[in-house]
Amino acid sequence: MIRRALLVAAQISLVAVAGACTTPAEPEGPRIDSVEDLVAALREAGEEVAETGTAATAGSLAGGQELSVGGERVLAFEFESVAAREAATTAWMEDEAEGLSSTDAVLSVWARGRIFVVYRGFDGGLVALLSGLLGDPLTLPQGALIEPYPPAVAAAIGWLAESIDTDPGQVAVLEYTPADWPDSCLGLSGPGEACLQVITPGWRVVLQAGGVEYALRTDEFGTVIRAEP
Repeated sequence: MIRRALLVAAQISLVAVAGACTTPAEPEGPRIDSVEDLVAALREAGEEVAETGTAATAGSLAGGQELSVGGERVLAFEFESVAAREAATTAWMEDEAEGLSSTDAVLSVWARGRIFVVYRGFDGGLVALLSGLLGDPLTLPQGALIEPYPPAVAAAIGWLAESIDTDPGQVAVLEYTPADWPDSCLGLSGPGEACLQVITPGWRVVLQAGGVEYALRTDEFGTVIRAEP
């Protein structure tokens, strides 16, 4: 996951609440206009990508492809033209916002060229990589009841859910604050562990699950996560 974070120069918000659906400027880099282009770019970045052969649907969208990217499920939809993609994207964003729940804070969507990409998950590194290739995630219409969590917070939710074997939807975010950790081990090195002695920007994230609070430390994108004692 660390290689994903290195591809992005700035921290990326998963989803931001705003007054209208907007399309961010496309990033510099390889031209990505089709699902085939996306798969090639992901593989060039070192990711293991498999085309599952499963037809993808997302709300009103159908006929997409389901990709497995590093074991994460990503839905990619390709249209015959940019105009067709823009029309479908606008309709989908409006329809999807109607049914969003609090657990959809980790919904991220991108549009570039003729493709529309959907990821619901907690892998902050994957969000960073996709954003580096496709541009920032789209902004959902006003009224979508979601939290603008940074990728590291979403990654922390997934990490804790896996650690305690619970559904990520059962994990609540109590607080998250930026922090500068004293080393690459986030100030929590183990016995005999070698850590780079460099200031490491990141987050301190406090989560709650099953009535228990957990304080986690992450790097900037959630590629490194450690629990405080």
